[in-house]
Amino acid sequence: MTSFANIFSSARHLLLLLLLLFLPLLVHAHIGSPNIFFDGKAGAYDVRLIIRPPAALPGSAQVDVRVIGAPATKIWLQPALWEAGEDAAPAPVLAGPVAGETNLFNGAVWLMRPGSYSLCVNLEGPSGRGKVVVPINSAATQRPTMGPTLRTCLFALGFILFFGAIWIVGAAARDTALDPGSLPAEWDRKRAKLVATTTAVVLLAGTYAGAMRWRSMDGEFRNNALAKPLPVVATVHTNGSLQLLRLAPSSDTRPGSGWDTLVADHGKLMHLFLIHAPDLNAFAHLHPVRRDAASFENVLPPLPGGPYLVYAEVTHENGINETLIANLNLQSSTGRAPQRTGGTNMLNEILCQSAILLGTNSPQPFALDMDDSWHGSPSSGETTSLTSRLMNGYTMTFANRDRLIENRELSLRFALSDADERPAILQPYMGMLGHAVVRRSDGTVFTHLHPMGTISMAAQALLAQREGNATVLATANSSGAAPALDATNEVSFPYAFPRPGNYRVWVQVRINFRVFTGVFDLHVS
Repeated sequence: MTSFANIFSSARHLLLLLLLLFLPLLVHAHIGSPNIFFDGKAGAYDVRLIIRPPAALPGSAQVDVRVIGAPATKIWLQPALWEAGEDAAPAPVLAGPVAGETNLFNGAVWLMRPGSYSLCVNLEGPSGRGKVVVPINSAATQRPTMGPTLRTCLFALGFILFFGAIWIVGAAARDTALDPGSLPAEWDRKRAKLVATTTAVVLLAGTYAGAMRWRSMDGEFRNNALAKPLPVVATVHTNGSLQLLRLAPSSDTRPGSGWDTLVADHGKLMHLFLIHAPDLNAFAHLHPVRRDAASFENVLPPLPGGPYLVYAEVTHENGINETLIANLNLQSSTGRAPQRTGGTNMLNEILCQSAILLGTNSPQPFALDMDDSWHGSPSSGETTSLTSRLMNGYTMTFANRDRLIENRELSLRFALSDADERPAILQPYMGMLGHAVVRRSDGTVFTHLHPMGTISMAAQALLAQREGNATVLATANSSGAAPALDATNEVSFPYAFPRPGNYRVWVQVRINFRVFTGVFDLHVS
């Protein structure tokens, strides 16, 4: 009976597994933080979107739309699969106002399969109509579960069907040759027992084979279809005085996941982060160059030796984002690595405009990228929950004063001051006022944040470009760029911590052509 129970336990995700057999497998950018955040404009409206994807597919995604400033009267939501496009999308869904809130709307849209979606948000109000397109990576984030009541009911029904089938076959074999009103003879009863026993063996064998098949499919689903980071191989080799970091797919990487279909996000094909383990007191934000479809390389900055956690992010030309992970052990650095510098690019007047351009392969790098940055923290004395001391007497202050609560929407705000405690005006850093990395102490959460949220600007631009919407494309190209005319010393990031616990946050900004990294230890209740 154990095998009989197994098939009913495994059958709870039958539809999902059948669907996944015929669909491409993928991973999801970020780790342990599936919700999608977006701050931007939809026409004349400033909007914040929070998208909570379903845990299993098919499933409905919950979408919160908060309109800031000018009120909106109606909001429509329309998801479209990348392969299908907007013309083949389902009818728009009307989002309803949330009771007790002002300018907050909620709606649910169905995501039917894994892949890259665009969510088109249309607004209507006194300021006219507005539209914005936000990319969504759809993938199952957990195995489907079944409650004990449903499990018990299914087991009881299966028990009845199993023994009912044996009884019916035995009765048919016993009585099929009898004349009406005749009683079965000894041979009839023996024949019935033989047929019933054979039927039971066949049903048990089929049940066992089915259970093994579902176990295999469930293992394939957990190993390859659940949203999770993609392991890669990180190694270090030397060329003269240079230490070069090399990334390559692991030996068990699934077919079709090469790096020949990447697009640049914030002007870079890859964003890579090195974090010293386990103290997290050394941090680097690098941008390796692609050597070929199966390797990236970058010059290593002068980091302290020891074990490092490696996180990298890439965007494919179909809008899918991937987070890559690896472990790396560095020897103590020797000397300083050269770093490229350059006129207008330091002001991001060129690089931040290349988000939708296809990148090319490059020769071996001989210098750090001009936007590469790294930071070393002493073991104590530099980081508190509110203030981080930077180079040249600058300080970065965490401006939030309310207690941090899991899954509570907020803007993480950070203000910069110089040595005289005057506001320090920020310059664009890769087209934005800043970048932030959030990591839970146990590594179960890792997120790369921008002032516009967690979405890939490259994916947003690709989706808008494919739909041929000039207004949306212009918004996608400019949403994350730092305002050129608004001088400010503050940067903010929309987010909601997905789990309680202790977090370390690295915040990077550019002042006077130098990148500064603030480090904060935060507790989330």
